[in-house]
Amino acid sequence: MKFKAVLMILLISFALYAVSDNAGTSGFSFLKVNYSARAAAMGNAYTGLSNDASAVFFNPAGLVQLKSPQASVTYMSFFEGIQCGSAVYAFPKGEKTTFAFFTKGLTATEDRTLANEHGQFDGTDGTFGMSDFVFGTSVAGYLIDILDIGFSLKYIQESLDDRTASAVAFDAAIMHQTTNENLKLGITLQNFGWQFSYFTENEYKENLPTTINAGFSYHPTEKFYANLDIYKPLDFDFSGRLGLEYRIHKMLDIRAGYKTNAGDWKTGGDNETFSGLSFGVGFNIIKYNLKIDYAIVSYGDLGYVNQVTVNYLF
Repeated sequence: MKFKAVLMILLISFALYAVSDNAGTSGFSFLKVNYSARAAAMGNAYTGLSNDASAVFFNPAGLVQLKSPQASVTYMSFFEGIQCGSAVYAFPKGEKTTFAFFTKGLTATEDRTLANEHGQFDGTDGTFGMSDFVFGTSVAGYLIDILDIGFSLKYIQESLDDRTASAVAFDAAIMHQTTNENLKLGITLQNFGWQFSYFTENEYKENLPTTINAGFSYHPTEKFYANLDIYKPLDFDFSGRLGLEYRIHKMLDIRAGYKTNAGDWKTGGDNETFSGLSFGVGFNIIKYNLKIDYAIVSYGDLGYVNQVTVNYLF
C-alpha cells in the first residue's frame, strides 16, 4: 500500500519537473485569482486543507472529504471597478469519488479614449469591455487510506473588446494523510495546458500561468487549523502563505492570513504596513445548512479587496 502512495507522488513530481523547463512570461494571468472568502481570509493557504466545494480552485483532491453535496457562490469586488465571482456545485458519488462543476470569471468596462494626430488625448468615444471566464469540471477519488487524488479540466476564454483568445488547461493534485493523524499534505500542479485561439491572426502564443503548490494543514483540535503553503508560479519566484482558523463558537469562525510576497504591494504609502495581511469570519447557520464567509485582504497601497462566499450544504 505504501508503494502505491510513493508511486503516485513520484508520478506527479515528474510531471512538475517536466513543465518547469517551459517557464516564462505567461498570459491568461487572471487564472491566478481564486475565489473563496474562507481561503482568502487565510492568505489562500489552502492546498493542504481544501475540505469544501472551493477545493476545485486550490486542490481538487480535497473534494473527497465532502460528505454531502455542496453549492458555493463567491463575489469579489476587485480594483478599478473589476467585478469577480465564481460558482461551484460538488457532489459525492459513492464513498470514494466526488465530482464537481465550476465556473469563475471577471468583467470590467472602460471609456474608449481617442488621440489626435499628435498622440494627445482627444476625448472619449463610448466604452469597451474586457472579460475572462473559466468553465470546468473536477473529479476526486480515494486511492488508499493515506492518499486521495484529483483532477480538473478547464476551458478558458479571455476577451478584450471584440477580440477573444481561448485555451484548455488541467490541474492534477494529491492529498496525503501523513503518519501524524493531525497533519495533511497537499500537492498541486495547476494551469498546465495550451492555447488554441488567439487575439490576432498572428497566433501569438502565450504560456499559461502554471503553478506548483505544496501545502500543509495542521488540525490538532476540532476547533483549530494552521495552514502553510509554498507557492511557485513557473514565471515568478517562490512565496509562502500562512493561514489560521479558530472556531470560537459552533456558529462563528475567525481567520487570519499572510502572504510573504507582500513587498510587491509596498510603495511607501500609509497602508504598506498591512500589505499581505488578510482577515475574515465565517458564520455557520446550522438551521438552514448555510455557511457565509467574509474576507478582507490588504494589497498595501493598492487598497483592500473584499470577498463574500455563501455555501449551501444539501
